[in-house]
Amino acid sequence: MAKKINNSSEIAPDQDHHDDFDGIKELDNRAPSWIVLVFLATIGFSLFYTIRYFGYPDNGKDQQSEYIQSSEAFDKAHAAMPQSGDKNAGMGEAQMITAGALLYTQKGCIACHGMKGEGNVIGPNLTDNYWLNGCTAENINHMITEGKPEKGMTPFKTMMTAEEIKQVSLFIQKKLVGSNPPNAKAPQGAECKL
Repeated sequence: MAKKINNSSEIAPDQDHHDDFDGIKELDNRAPSWIVLVFLATIGFSLFYTIRYFGYPDNGKDQQSEYIQSSEAFDKAHAAMPQSGDKNAGMGEAQMITAGALLYTQKGCIACHGMKGEGNVIGPNLTDNYWLNGCTAENINHMITEGKPEKGMTPFKTMMTAEEIKQVSLFIQKKLVGSNPPNAKAPQGAECKL
């Protein structure tokens, strides 16, 4: 026994199941060709993906092989690098000061100390000879590294490398101190000669 479906010319035979619910019977219709093509394309893609990315046969493209290759390449590159502990060793003082000036701007030091180091409501003046926490290179490096959170000074040890901190410190010592910018904040702390 056959039944006409949705005014189409295809006729689907009734199955001899007793699945009848509210007059709806299960029919044995063929899947549309586009669904069959999508299904076959999916199977083809999965075979390609399995071979390409899971390495069967072992083609060196699986995750573990790529990780090993990447690690070996890193080890070679690391071995070729100079073993100097200080990356500033190859830089001249002028290059370090230029790098420090760039970092001073990029890391947001200008927000508290002003564009020219003149200080503002938050941070002290960095251009005079009066210092709150000591004026030696070690004092300045320590202050940049550890900060002073109770006074609003952010610790930069997680945001800059030790070499970058030295660059900013050198910039402060060599370019900001003694520059006498306009609208400088009044001196704070003890007088100290750099």
